[in-house]
Amino acid sequence: MTFQEQEIFDRLQVIGSYYDLDSLLQDKTDNQAIAKYYRKSDFFYNLIHSHGGHYIHMGLSDSAIFHKEDFDKHAQFVGSFLKGSGMRVLEVGAGRLANTKYLAKHFPQHHITALDIPNRNFLKNKVPSNVTLVEGDFNDLSAFQDNPFDIVFGVENICYAESKDHVIGEFSKVLRPGGKLIMFDVYEPKSHEEMTDLQKRASAITLAAMRITHKDHHLNDVIRYLGQHQFTDVEVTDMTRNIRPTLRNLERVSNYYFNHPRLLKFLKKWISEDVTINSIAGWLMLYTFDGENIHRYCRIVATKV
Repeated sequence: MTFQEQEIFDRLQVIGSYYDLDSLLQDKTDNQAIAKYYRKSDFFYNLIHSHGGHYIHMGLSDSAIFHKEDFDKHAQFVGSFLKGSGMRVLEVGAGRLANTKYLAKHFPQHHITALDIPNRNFLKNKVPSNVTLVEGDFNDLSAFQDNPFDIVFGVENICYAESKDHVIGEFSKVLRPGGKLIMFDVYEPKSHEEMTDLQKRASAITLAAMRITHKDHHLNDVIRYLGQHQFTDVEVTDMTRNIRPTLRNLERVSNYYFNHPRLLKFLKKWISEDVTINSIAGWLMLYTFDGENIHRYCRIVATKV
């Protein structure tokens, strides 16, 4: 085994002594389960991950040192496509609205529609006048087809789609010709046929710890779907290096958790599993994104024909 393989194997052994990993892999990853996961986890994302910033995504760091401003890099990139006035933007999986609010503040001449799944108290958020909140599912965007968007973007949420093919088709339907689709997400650079059993299990468990489906993550498949749904000029940028400072922060917290059994058992007893299983992903990701090339973090930009 390589160092990374051995570390992943050893950590899975430790995790498996506290969590039923086979049961975790069987847990539901439908909208109801995802909404519950985020309802339970939002407070801890805010407290531990973003320290009061309401961010639930990775930071994009230009150096080995993490800065809180790195959480805004996704929205800043989307903003680079906003020109003139009156452009219409759709954020899918908008969550705590960090990206939407950034764009609304810095680009008040444009309108942003934020979509998120029901059962997350999403519509209770207070938003600027150039923001519209909609509860819904990116698997069905038919309500938006009469008024196409200039930009559709998602940050670390397309991974929840069991069929990326279908969801990309929905994005295509609501984008105007020449419009941009922008996705920041985790992908598997190798097909399951190319992965070892350890790699497949490590990937599936890491994703399941965030209630993400194990299905349809192969990067080449996603690129193929884009071509099939009238997208061209597909640009894929590997940003794995940029998330490593965030991964190290998450690994440090998770390492403390797994190295203090009494604390682990106490938290497992008194805190919802939807919260504590985050530690599984936090403890594995530094290695699934490094060395063994199990996961890759990419920015994808494509233009609707």
